[in-house]
Amino acid sequence: MPTPRSTAPLAAAAIVLLVGCAAEAQTNDPSFRLTNNSSGKINEIYVSSSGVNSWGPDRLGDRALNSGGSYTIRLPSGQCVNDIRVVYGSGEATERRRVNTCSVTDLVFP
Repeated sequence: MPTPRSTAPLAAAAIVLLVGCAAEAQTNDPSFRLTNNSSGKINEIYVSSSGVNSWGPDRLGDRALNSGGSYTIRLPSGQCVNDIRVVYGSGEATERRRVNTCSVTDLVFP
């Protein structure tokens, strides 16, 4: 029967491995919450992989994101580097390019 002292290195290695796997799982999720910190509403949100030349569909659809509101953007696992464009009620647009969304959980506009 192994002594507690002889199993300690194995237990430590197992903990390091589990923590590493949990961290990897967190960094592979590109989904994030976008919060509208402007005084007006956001009418459109576009998110596309930075390697793509088109914005794709408006993520809000027929909804609007009022001042102070948040909206969760769900993206495919592993799609970490993204371009994000929001269009405000005034028609003004703001873009952020090459955002690593796997390393953030919240983005605030403007």
